[in-house]
Order: sequence, then structure tokens, then C-alpha cells
Amino acid sequence: MTKVCFISPEYWPLTGGTGSYVYYLSNELIKNGYDLSIVTGAATAKDEKVNDHLSVYFLKNVKTPIVKSFLFASSCSRKLRSISETVGVDITHVNLPLVPDFAVPKNFGSRLVCTVHSTWKGEADAISDEPYLRLNANEKFMVSFTWFLRIFEEGLLRRANKLIAVSDFTRRELVNYYGIKEDKIRVIHNGVDTTKFQPAVDKRKAKKEMGLNPDELAIVSVGRLYARKGLFTLIESMPAVVKRFPKAKFVISGKGQSDEMRKLIAHAERLGIRSSIVFTGYTPDEKLPTLYQAADVFAFSTFYEHHPFAVLEALSTGLPVVTTNVGGIPETIVDGKNGFMCQPFNAEQFSSRILYLLEHPAAAQEMGRLARKTIEEQLDWRIVVKDAMNVYEEVLQGT
Repeated sequence: MTKVCFISPEYWPLTGGTGSYVYYLSNELIKNGYDLSIVTGAATAKDEKVNDHLSVYFLKNVKTPIVKSFLFASSCSRKLRSISETVGVDITHVNLPLVPDFAVPKNFGSRLVCTVHSTWKGEADAISDEPYLRLNANEKFMVSFTWFLRIFEEGLLRRANKLIAVSDFTRRELVNYYGIKEDKIRVIHNGVDTTKFQPAVDKRKAKKEMGLNPDELAIVSVGRLYARKGLFTLIESMPAVVKRFPKAKFVISGKGQSDEMRKLIAHAERLGIRSSIVFTGYTPDEKLPTLYQAADVFAFSTFYEHHPFAVLEALSTGLPVVTTNVGGIPETIVDGKNGFMCQPFNAEQFSSRILYLLEHPAAAQEMGRLARKTIEEQLDWRIVVKDAMNVYEEVLQGT
């Protein structure tokens, strides 16, 4: 029986893409006969034997992102050394870029696999032209000290026996930015729990459950309130939509650091559409499927992304999606078929696509049907896990 140890600062409760990846992939691996250990961050430290096939080591961690990564790495290294003799590990599976190199002792586990969800250099380059005042403290640090972060990122990239890139866009970044050899990389797209994220049976009921007016149209966006999510562009697309549909509401779900929400609210006030926006803050994982089901359109205005879970979950829910043609998104969405893609920062194009879907409900419904079909046929976790298992077999066989 193959034993895998996941290293990730996020796991449970689900609060981000990396945590979702580890949670869903590990569940599928257990169903396929693997034994799992997970070392992750939490508010309090504890070791938990979940069942015969899953042990979780929660390490106390802070909330500040950059500091969080390095403190987690230090605690992780100590924990792995303490359990190395009692927890047999065939494969150590690390999630980048959130885990610095020194988190994993050189002699822990016989093989090392890294899933690359994004890269420090790619993200820093993407936000380098953003107005400095729009960046949060974490983003300002990243732009200023990318060279420092890359040192710890590249250490694991070089050590790994195989790298899983969550999109072909990610693979290209690894080759072009870091000089990684092609034969070391396997592209495996993120998956979706298609049972959890299903089309709404009663959209009006879902709206009521989320505190929305069932008689109003809802354009929903989900994601952290970071600069690269392009929320200023989304807000700039709203006046044209609200002019045509005065009762439409833009529902922005996500949390940010310090005053990020205040900046977005101020921008909406300047444009005169503050009353058309509902800021929900963080939506707990158990309510997230209902939030998607409450949407008439899903809008995701990001300008840097690899293979975003929010888009995949919206597609799985059977929603018509309006997003951008960046990163790995075009690897899943065919423009005009199972979703619409716009140029980043193009608010006019964004509003026109949203308006088209609101004005043509039959076309929106068909787009949502094809969106769900795409996920069911290509990106259900039960499909994705088989590709991950193939990578494990490759590294165990030394190929």
C-alpha cells in the first residue's frame, strides 16, 4: 500500500485553492487504497488520527501570508523529523509556491512530488503594473522581494522527482522562468466534486437561503480580494448592467487583508453603483454550493490565474461564466460555447457579455449545460485522481 504525505499550509477548513486541492485529491486517493498523512497549518496544534487511512498533523500558524509560509515551513520541518521514524512515507507531496524548501528535510520520504499551483515570479510580474496603493502588504512584499522568495521555491522545484503543473500555462512558466526540463513536468488540471457542486433545482430558494431577493438577478463572483482578481474591472463593468437591469445585484464573495474591501467600496461609490453590490465577506465552504446555485451569471475578472477552482465550481454548477482569457482558463473554456472569455481590464467587454446572458436566458441556459458537461467529462476528481496516481507510479519506478 502506497503511503503519501501531503505538505500544505491549507487543508481544513477549506479556505483556498491549495486547501481544496489537497482535501479533494486526498479523499480520492484514500478511495483508491492509499494511506495518507497530511501536515498542515491551523489555529491550534494537534495530531489527529481521522481513520485507518488518514492522519492529519495540524501545526499552529499565523494569518499573515508571507510570514505564515515561513513559520509553517519551520514547524513542518520539526514535525517531519519527529515523525520520520514512525510514519513510513513512500511519496512526499508538496504544494507550491506556499511551502519553502526547508520545510521538507532532505531524507524525508523516498520520493518527492510537487504540485505547482502558481509561481512567485509569475504572480509578481502580473501585478507589477498595478497601482501600488491597490496592493495589500503581502503583494507589496512579493513584488519587492521576488528574488528572495524564488530561492526557497526553486529549491523544491530542483529536488522534486516530478512536478505536477495545474495547467499548461503553469508548465510554460516552469520552463521559461525556472528552466525546468519538460520531462520532469506532468500537466494535471484541477478537479471538481461534481456531486457537491450541482446545478440548482430551485434557484429562487437558493437566493433566499443566501439572503438575496429571489426576484432580482444575481451576478456572483467568488475569490480573495487580491489585486490580481481584477475586481476593480468587475466594478467598472457594473454601471452598464445596472442601467439595463436596475434590480440586478453583483454579489462579491471573498475576504482580503486590511482595507481591501474599503478600496473596492470607495471605487463603487465613485461610480454611483454601491447599492448594486453585496459584499458577503468569506463564504464558508458548506454554503458555497448554494451561493453558486443562487447566481444567474458567474463573473470572474482575474488578470492572472493558473486553473482557478472558482471558475471550475461555477461551471460544475451549470452556470454561464464570464471570465478572462488568461493563464490556464482557455484550457477549459471554449469562448462562446461553455463560457465567455474577455480581455483582462476590459470592463466594456465584460459588461457586454454579462448583458448578453441576462438578455438571452435560453442561450445562458445552454451555455450552463455545456459548462456542466465539460466538468463531468474532463475534470471530475474521480478522473483527475487517476492522472495523479500515474505520476506516483512513475516516481516510484524511477521513470
